Amino acid sequence: MGDSDERGRLNAAESDGRREIWSFFSGAMGLDLGLEAAKLAPTLAVEIDPVFCRTIRANRPELDLIEGDVSKLTAARLRQHRRFDGEVFLMAGGPPCQSFSSGGKRAALSDPRGNLIYEYFRLIADVRPRYFVLENVANLTTAALRHRPIAERPGKHWSLKRYTEGSTNRDDGDVHALEEDELSGSALRQIIKDATALGYHISFGVVDAADYGAPQYRLRFVMLGSRHHPPAALPAATHGASAKRYVTVRDAIFHLRDEPGAHSEYTDGVRRFFAKVPEGGNWRSLPIDLQKAALGNSFYAGGGKTGFFRRLSWERPAPTITGRANRKGSALCHPEAVRPISVREAAAIQGFPNDWQFVGAMNAQYMQIGNAVPVQLGKAIGAAIMKHDASKRRNAVRHPDVDTMMRLAVERLRASARNKVAKAA
Repeated sequence: MGDSDERGRLNAAESDGRREIWSFFSGAMGLDLGLEAAKLAPTLAVEIDPVFCRTIRANRPELDLIEGDVSKLTAARLRQHRRFDGEVFLMAGGPPCQSFSSGGKRAALSDPRGNLIYEYFRLIADVRPRYFVLENVANLTTAALRHRPIAERPGKHWSLKRYTEGSTNRDDGDVHALEEDELSGSALRQIIKDATALGYHISFGVVDAADYGAPQYRLRFVMLGSRHHPPAALPAATHGASAKRYVTVRDAIFHLRDEPGAHSEYTDGVRRFFAKVPEGGNWRSLPIDLQKAALGNSFYAGGGKTGFFRRLSWERPAPTITGRANRKGSALCHPEAVRPISVREAAAIQGFPNDWQFVGAMNAQYMQIGNAVPVQLGKAIGAAIMKHDASKRRNAVRHPDVDTMMRLAVERLRASARNKVAKAA
């Protein structure tokens, strides 16, 4: 069936107000809860991790859930499973992002986990939804398609940005210059090429969840695709300097301070340093001798190390919620108590409802929360798609060209990094 035939076919589910919304890599359903709040409730979820699946079943027992590997799925199998042969309105997913994370080995698309993006694209090409959402870590914008270890690069620089300069990326006889697919941004260029090759129009960029009412700063890469016409623009900020004030940690968790629920604990050795870090501070707030004792060899390493021995501030959004709040290097210490934020507090900062249940061991619960998309960001994305789909002027929407969108995404990422360093100084 061609696209023109699909356009004229309204499936039975949508004719009575329901749409098929298929979620992939669903995790603990942060993105899905946001879409649900925007009237795009998922009708199908696909998740491979058994613990995450137990969480989904505990909270949405009526949701059609496939516990399995997306690489084993096809459109035919999904449609047969759903007993549905009409148009899928939206496919949404955030393929696992460790290979692009600043905390990982940065293996990019040479990492099998990075290739899950292509499994997602394969399903999009097969299902042909009206819209798709691809969500990922913001560092995707600067990742390389092919990773070369730092020790094997000319000059051994860790930052790929330096290799866009001809004077740095030179063949010296022993070490060859980095090739095009090893340079910063080459992974995203390939993803863009493959997304457009599917016949979809795309818009993309880096957004901050705090700009949409989440009580945390969390940068994410978001790509929106549309089969028939220009896609929705990324949602405009609703909070920040030119809009409503940012939502703070106080707004999110102050009411839990007396009954925070289950939480991890610091070891005695780590706890003694946290006890001396003031609200909103980190390791730099300690006297120099304690800084050296707290960080050990890491004290002499490069980088801002802003996540080390970090205590939240009541009056600001939290930094990015991680899945390891009890580690000294990715710490999320309570603003007052000398302990990591609790499971309930982390979930509240991520936007999960108060009654949302997380199953599994405590460390698994923290990980489920830390891996989620903030619900408020999911809602903003869903609302942008709904508004766009209802607009009679959607065919007239004009987006910047790909190079401009890439430049703006990288600028947003690097501006955030500069701000983080400035705050830590």
